[in-house]
Amino acid sequence: MSTSRQCLRTLSGVVLVAMLAAAVQGQVEPPAPAASPSATAQQLAKEALNPFSQYIKVPLQSVTGFRVSPSNKTGENVNVEPVIPFSVGSQWTIIVEPLLAVEYTPSPSATTGLQDMQMSVFLTPERTGRWIWGVGPIVEIPTATNSQLGTGKWSAGPTGAVIYSNGPWLNGVLASELLSFAGSEHRAGVNLTSFEPQVSYTFADGWYVQSSPTITYDWTAAAWTLPMGVDVGKALTVGEQAMSLQLGAYDLVERPTGDPEWIIRASVTLLFPTAK
Repeated sequence: MSTSRQCLRTLSGVVLVAMLAAAVQGQVEPPAPAASPSATAQQLAKEALNPFSQYIKVPLQSVTGFRVSPSNKTGENVNVEPVIPFSVGSQWTIIVEPLLAVEYTPSPSATTGLQDMQMSVFLTPERTGRWIWGVGPIVEIPTATNSQLGTGKWSAGPTGAVIYSNGPWLNGVLASELLSFAGSEHRAGVNLTSFEPQVSYTFADGWYVQSSPTITYDWTAAAWTLPMGVDVGKALTVGEQAMSLQLGAYDLVERPTGDPEWIIRASVTLLFPTAK
């Protein structure tokens, strides 16, 4: 096994070990008062799931893809996507979400490196009811260290989400469109539509179940990616640190050549309250 692939597997293992250790330690602790004096375990779970959370969130996610075509081998992806809210006056919030990922792909040739970096920025009103919405731009920067791992293009477009929060439910949809406008002339243009529907139910003790597949349509390749699956997670605290742990599995019922047949994703998300 190459050193780079071994490092990536180690990072994936760190996510799983952190989830196990936190779960063992956190079973006997209530939500940390230092994180949010009024937040219950269920409220922390909903904040962890909400893309427009009022918390600063730092999620570390490991995605393992099985039977990656055409080699039928296993691929690995480790990514971090912080969610950073900034208050703008008393009525609006700007939420910045950079996404940085490292990937190992076994085909067409074994490669490990950085993927293209994405940056989403949302403008959303302060919460006033059950409905939450936000809109803004998304930009993709060609930071990939290998042509297999990125598009070689600068791309941008609109993104937005609508969320419905009521009692134990947090449901909604996040959508974006990426169109290339610069980059390598020798690479195909980018025209990618993405939808992420979310249906989640949270319990009083912080456990939750959700389905949140990322559905994409690549207009250039005329190819769908359609996962179906479920995640199970729990909001808890370790010491005074609020966090959520999540594990899920998805079957890719439609996928382009080169994608896995199914995936397992595991994540640890740290939550930090913002000053109001």
